[in-house]
Amino acid sequence: MKNKGFVVLLTVVISLLCIYYLSFTFVAQNIQKEATAAATDSQGNVDFSKKQSYLDSVWNEPVYNLLGLSYTYQDVKETELNLGLDLQGGMHITLEVSPVDILKGLSGNNTDEDFEAALTEAKANIQGTQISYVDEFYRVFKSKAPDKSLAYIFSNASNRGRISLNSTDDEILEIIRLEVESAIDRSFNILRTRIDRFGTSQPNIQRLQGTGRIQIELPGVDNPERVRKLLQGVAKLEFWEVYELNEVGGILQSIDQYVVNQNRLNNNAGSTTQSQGAQLDDLSSLLVDDENASDSTAVASNDSLDANQVADSLFNNQQSALLTLWQQQYGGLYYLLKDTSQINRIFKMEGVQELIPNTVKFLWEVKPLKTEGVNDAEVIELHAIKTSRTGQAPLTGEVITDARQDLDERSRPAISMQMNATGAKEWRKLTAAN
Repeated sequence: MKNKGFVVLLTVVISLLCIYYLSFTFVAQNIQKEATAAATDSQGNVDFSKKQSYLDSVWNEPVYNLLGLSYTYQDVKETELNLGLDLQGGMHITLEVSPVDILKGLSGNNTDEDFEAALTEAKANIQGTQISYVDEFYRVFKSKAPDKSLAYIFSNASNRGRISLNSTDDEILEIIRLEVESAIDRSFNILRTRIDRFGTSQPNIQRLQGTGRIQIELPGVDNPERVRKLLQGVAKLEFWEVYELNEVGGILQSIDQYVVNQNRLNNNAGSTTQSQGAQLDDLSSLLVDDENASDSTAVASNDSLDANQVADSLFNNQQSALLTLWQQQYGGLYYLLKDTSQINRIFKMEGVQELIPNTVKFLWEVKPLKTEGVNDAEVIELHAIKTSRTGQAPLTGEVITDARQDLDERSRPAISMQMNATGAKEWRKLTAAN
């Protein structure tokens, strides 16, 4: 009898656990269906960007109540059963870090014919093999130019302090191997961060040891174009000078006044224009690295929206959303994360872009700040950076020779960096001017 009672108790507990996790799975599937329905037109075509926008809009919103506890869509996705690719489909991706590009960058884009030929031939030789690219490159290079040392190729201003004309081939090969290995590790961490920001539940990312390949599984993903854009974006570390808020206050006031005036003109014309034709960038794509940005994303792009395409909900007759949605209590140009799409729509207006000098560019902070309060809202800062005529950053990550996690004088997390001579000189100029 005792054993029978234990079996019954165990059965009840397991059944309750199954019901608990299945309930989250059903809720997640229902929200997916709602998103699909909201993004389906009259011909039955699904707009995946609209579907993703719907899911992004409820990501931090309560969507399920169980025993008096509220769960956001994010909580639901993290708790649902992991069905995997076999049961629910999705995407399986294999990415490879290119050692050719790493060696080109390390050489300062050296145009030596033997060097370039060795890069190309070594890449072809290792296809379908487990041979190290660095070893094969060196073998081919020496067969083509036995009298040339690697120092002749890799000794440049960017490598000052690491590689000199007196460095031996073995020393340089060790540096190259470390650089390739470091690049793979950086790529892995960048991809993992991007996937976490993508909002996919239970993704699987792993590095295939002994190769430069990274394997990714994204269950339930049905928008391959968005995934491709997210994963293939180039992450580049750049250092920019930033304007103080009071230095761009006049620009913000001009933008605000322009938007208000446009609204008044539209109202006087007796027409309230809905921005049905305006294609909105979904929130996630506005917060990731794109091909030309560093760790922030530009809100003003070459794409522009006509002023009449901006919805009246963005502003009133006195102030635009640029000012009414501004969270001034945080000391900077902060906005709620859920309001960033409205701010981006303002910055994409053609007339607004004309008000922004070519020496100013607005970028979102990469990570939102979670506030402490009743709703635990997330806010994100909008930065105004100083740009030049060339559009190039004053300093890039290429000058960094070493970087590691550290603690500052107050025992707070910090990053300790070392730069080569060129970078240190430019850094001195930037810090002296600011």
